[in-house]
Amino acid sequence: MLVLIHKECGGPALDESPVGEVCAIPVSQFPFTCFTCLEDILDESEVRLTEDLGI
Repeated sequence: MLVLIHKECGGPALDESPVGEVCAIPVSQFPFTCFTCLEDILDESEVRLTEDLGI
């Protein structure tokens, strides 16, 4: 499962989709609110993509 992580709080930046993956966010979608800490994410430098293997 791919997850966008907010670098500042370390939590998921988006809620999981029904298929268990978070889709890429087009640059036009910034800013958006972090799902975990509710801070505004202004650009892609504030998030990182990680893969959760669910093990």
